Amino acid sequence: MIVIRLLLVALIIAVVALGLAWLFTGNRKYLGYIGRVLRFAVVVGFVTALLVVVERVVLR
Repeated sequence: MIVIRLLLVALIIAVVALGLAWLFTGNRKYLGYIGRVLRFAVVVGFVTALLVVVERVVLR
């Protein structure tokens, strides 16, 4: 569980840093990076949730 929390903190830091970079520079490529990071996080989150469900079903 600690790994998931650390990854969540890293995700928040990355999104905030990219958001600040966009605010300071006005360059829209940073918004694209935020979208990619969030899509990646959603995919990893679904895969992790699926693995947890499968683990609980198999170990039952």
